[in-house]
Amino acid sequence: MNKKLKTINVLVLVALLTVFGCNNDDDASSVVNLQDLQVSIDENPTAGQVVGTVQTDGGGALVFSITSQTPSGALNIDPSSGELTVADASLFDFETNPTISATISAENAENAATITVNLNNVSETSAQNLEVTLDENPVDGQTIGTVQATGSAPGFTITSQSPAGAMDIDSGTGEVTVADASLFDYESNPTLTATVSLADAQNPVTVTVNLDNVFEVTIQDFTVAIDENPTDGQSIGTLQTSGGTATNFSITSQTPAGAMNIDANSGELTVVDPNLFDFETNPIITATVTADDVENPATVTVNLNDVDEITVQEANFTLDENPTNGDSIGTIQASASSSLTYTITFQNPAGAFSIDQNTGELSVADETLFDFETNPNMLATISVDNGTYSVSANAFVALNDVNEIGEFKYGGIIFWIDPTSNDSAGLVCAIEDQGSNVSWGCQGTLISGTGTAIGTGEANTSTILAGCTTAGIAADIAANATIEGYSDWFLPSRSELNQMYVYRTTINAIAVANGGTEFVADSSTRYWSSTESNTNTAWCKYFSNGSDAGLNKGAGAFFRVRAVRAWTDF
Repeated sequence: MNKKLKTINVLVLVALLTVFGCNNDDDASSVVNLQDLQVSIDENPTAGQVVGTVQTDGGGALVFSITSQTPSGALNIDPSSGELTVADASLFDFETNPTISATISAENAENAATITVNLNNVSETSAQNLEVTLDENPVDGQTIGTVQATGSAPGFTITSQSPAGAMDIDSGTGEVTVADASLFDYESNPTLTATVSLADAQNPVTVTVNLDNVFEVTIQDFTVAIDENPTDGQSIGTLQTSGGTATNFSITSQTPAGAMNIDANSGELTVVDPNLFDFETNPIITATVTADDVENPATVTVNLNDVDEITVQEANFTLDENPTNGDSIGTIQASASSSLTYTITFQNPAGAFSIDQNTGELSVADETLFDFETNPNMLATISVDNGTYSVSANAFVALNDVNEIGEFKYGGIIFWIDPTSNDSAGLVCAIEDQGSNVSWGCQGTLISGTGTAIGTGEANTSTILAGCTTAGIAADIAANATIEGYSDWFLPSRSELNQMYVYRTTINAIAVANGGTEFVADSSTRYWSSTESNTNTAWCKYFSNGSDAGLNKGAGAFFRVRAVRAWTDF
């Protein structure tokens, strides 16, 4: 019984020692140390801004609290996390409190933590850009404007400007003034700029001065009297200016329109249309003139003197192209109380016309210029003079297009024009060959009735095809060709083929220019005509030398076909 009790007592003692030992271990592990915190932040934070968090070691702290701080009320602390935040942002001012401190304690903490917040000085001065508009040509010292700033006294300084030396600034007030008035010239520097820095300011500001152009030149009104009916280009007078040199004279309006011109550089007025300088129609001619850098325009007044007049009519003539030198074009109609003399003062193209100085009859001087394709409309300006005054009139000559050898039209190149048709009918050939190594066909068969003369080729072709139905022969190839939309082609007669040879150089050039080919002109190659020679032969032509030959109708090698067609304007 006692032995059992002794054993129980030993077990109880062991248990108590174990519990006591465990309690001592728990107390040792619950000791907490707070770490000091030192941070740097910019002055002027916002309320609630996080400053930092108090760190612990040795365990978790409970219920953080600020036991003291300088200045009072600056910081708050989260009792659970130890996070420090700004409580009163107004106290975070570098100039007043460059350092803010606090002492932090916590339950279960063995020590207190020291908090040190070092404030960074932040620039608190700012200013606004300045942009003004100013008339050019101010005076030295003239006020331009004032740079507006907020914060402490700024200490204004111009660090750069363009152009250099143009402006000054008052370091205390920020007033900007003219330093060199000669630089405030709209024509040279329409915009002036400067960069201004301020003490205790983070960023500089820009000063922009936009100059208004100030008119500096005056044009004087101009009045003059001249005789009516002046000549083209005659000087009327020159406008005068004061206060400077005017540039780029221009007429902004005139009555009647188109009467005068002005030299942009000198201001000299001249006659543009002499016909408008007519006393009976426009006794007074006016214009308004301006120039660059001029405030007010000038008024030009031209008073016309009435004179013994010449009446002349504008002329419109029509003429067929390709006339002959000396051909009459027409007569200029003019009248006056005295005898008149006619002179050509201008013509386009130059040298085309001549005129009878006594009658005013206009005639062809250079027939080569009367080409519709080159000069469809021609002009001559005629001066009509009575010994005292002269008047000008224009003669307009419109050329009629006439069909010509070598023209590319009607599907081919014109190589013959019917002399009885008044240039309204003829023949054209194709711009390229329609066949090579082609036989005339039906050797041994007489195709009676083929002609030789120009104008017989079409009938010849029909006759051949009626008497020889062999496909692919020369007449068949020509008759079945469709070229440039035309399908009425035929094989040329002997004389038609000869006419093509006569104009071969012209035809070759026009054919190549329009995507075709020249005639083959070697010693072996021949072109078939539609003219039969006899039962076994037909006429062909060598384009190498122009010789004709009656050769075997069945031969094909070196024989070619160039089709033709008839055209008419009827």
